Amino acid sequence: MKKFRFPLERLLNYRRSRLAAEQARLDRLLADQAGIEQARMALEREERLVSDSLRALPVLSSDQLAAVAGFRRFAAEEAVRLAAEAAEAASRVAAQRESVLSARREVEVLKKLRERRLHDWLRELDQEMERQTAELVVARWALGREPA
Repeated sequence: MKKFRFPLERLLNYRRSRLAAEQARLDRLLADQAGIEQARMALEREERLVSDSLRALPVLSSDQLAAVAGFRRFAAEEAVRLAAEAAEAASRVAAQRESVLSARREVEVLKKLRERRLHDWLRELDQEMERQTAELVVARWALGREPA
């Protein structure tokens, strides 16, 4: 009997590589999202540090007050920008997760089809071996019954 061959093997390999590419893209987007979150947390730390530093000072000069006010304006604008960036990143991650899920389903469908075809092929192989075994038994039995 012929060796097992799955006719859609190239398509299965293509879909596996597409799944790997989609997963790699998701990993990059998740890393970007984590970077945005780290930037947001760093900004919060800086704001706390400035607030703590202000409390420790006995007297504030007008230059220091102006610098603090400028920093707070910057921090507020940066917080808004980071929030918008985080929302956009979350949207991209959600869309990419759908792409990964879709690619994974496509691979799973082909893998199940391949398994079913392999199972059918193995069953046919077993049946062929049983037929050949039966023919051998009958041939030996017939050889043993022939008069010498």
